[in-house]
Amino acid sequence: MKIAIAGAGTTGTYCYSLLKKEGFHVDLFDRPCKTACGINPCAWGISRGFLELVHAAGLDPEKYILRRFDSVLMNEIRIPGELMTIDKPSLIQDLTKGGTAKSASLSIGDYDRVIDATGLARTYLPSIQGDILLPCIQHRIQTKMPIDNRIKLGGIGYAWCFPLGQYGYHVGCGSLAGDPKKLLRQLGWLGDGSSSPATKTLCSCSGKVRLTGPHDALPFVTDGPRDGIWGIGEAIGCVAPLAGDGIVPGMKSVRLLLENWDDPQGYTHAILKEFHWMKKERAVIDKLLARFPLGIKEAWVLRKNSKRMGMEVGLTQAVQFLKDLRAMGR
Repeated sequence: MKIAIAGAGTTGTYCYSLLKKEGFHVDLFDRPCKTACGINPCAWGISRGFLELVHAAGLDPEKYILRRFDSVLMNEIRIPGELMTIDKPSLIQDLTKGGTAKSASLSIGDYDRVIDATGLARTYLPSIQGDILLPCIQHRIQTKMPIDNRIKLGGIGYAWCFPLGQYGYHVGCGSLAGDPKKLLRQLGWLGDGSSSPATKTLCSCSGKVRLTGPHDALPFVTDGPRDGIWGIGEAIGCVAPLAGDGIVPGMKSVRLLLENWDDPQGYTHAILKEFHWMKKERAVIDKLLARFPLGIKEAWVLRKNSKRMGMEVGLTQAVQFLKDLRAMGR
């Protein structure tokens, strides 16, 4: 069976690694990226489940962990949690096992199955009605002043600053209700690279993140030459609508694909079951966008979201954080 994977991000290369491990003939395709780190977006933060998933690919997950944290400063409140930052470019490189992605156009007729891992582009699957795309800006910086691991909620989105050890800091912002560049500038986390020696921007990029959720991103499998086109990762909405994390969900979608390799309906059902919690998060996003009142029900969703990521957010704090999500500016 001859397989093509379109997209060489974390999800695409993870799929490539597992399929090669199973003995499949796999070709990996991707478009060249002009960012300094070679990927876009770079997304160095990670949630629970990463260690086991990377180990399944025959790699040592500890190799890619840059920093571990036992808490995060969220809107100036110290929240206990199990968080990590990882070296995502190195992980992607190792998942390809020395191979390189083809930059040539993918001819789907040459393959028995095409796997769409093109993320936001969703190149080979039908477009999504009501797609929710979060504009974001991100930077990798160096600074002489130590910065805490922190998140600032606002603008129906959030800004973040994650320490990366010797790689500096990853600072960014995404917002559905405002200009992420402006919101990040208001926070002052980047400093002024032109006049202050304290902060230096090493690289920057901008883009969007799909917050639609799998339940609103159907279909996951479509007809095509021979065995059809199957989607994984962000291409089928496997990104947490509230937190925007997609690395672990994308890897999990690959595992579900392998478990339901010859069963399109079984694969669709497995994705919807695994990520049923994303449907509730998407409902919160819809209410935020519509300016509908939010209450205890939505606070419980945010609290469960935090637990999934290893953070201990109290119910009262969750209620306040929902209010903060709507706020603009500082």
